[in-house]
Amino acid sequence: MLLHTFISDVKEYNHMEEFVEVIGVEHLKTVLSGLSPEEIVKPAYDNWMPGIKTGHTIVNLENGNVYGLGVDFNELHLATEIYIEIFTIKSDEYPIDEEELFSPHEYEEFLEFSSDDPCEYIPDIITDFCEMKGIDEHERKIGLLAYNFEKNERANYNMWESKILNKYYDAIHEDHNPFKFQHSSL
Repeated sequence: MLLHTFISDVKEYNHMEEFVEVIGVEHLKTVLSGLSPEEIVKPAYDNWMPGIKTGHTIVNLENGNVYGLGVDFNELHLATEIYIEIFTIKSDEYPIDEEELFSPHEYEEFLEFSSDDPCEYIPDIITDFCEMKGIDEHERKIGLLAYNFEKNERANYNMWESKILNKYYDAIHEDHNPFKFQHSSL
């Protein structure tokens, strides 16, 4: 009897008549479980431009690397890589408002500061205020996004992981998805 070594970490994926090796489900689960909320939200935030680019944090299914991807409004990202999105900030979305960004005391000071010139563009006023007060605006926003992500999306880790695994099975066109039910199987 011939013994075959089963490598659960690699699956073959037929992509336009070319075979590409992708990571397996267990490898993906390991990648997901090893990510902190900050490591999930930061790449998307760094690639997001309000009104211009949607920011995504993606997992490359060919190598398991996690990184950010920015996609311009009305741009279709050409599939040069096989990946799934694990976090997104849409171009028309402002995930953190100034009231959430500041403590109650800081917010009162911000309102007083911003009332001096009510015609200025709000994001610029926020940046000016943060610089004046010595607040690291970028790190604070990443921290708040991570907190909100942990509280809202990843509060139930199993459901969040299942949602990502569904995207994985869709991306590799795998028919053996244990997380989806077919109407015929009900």
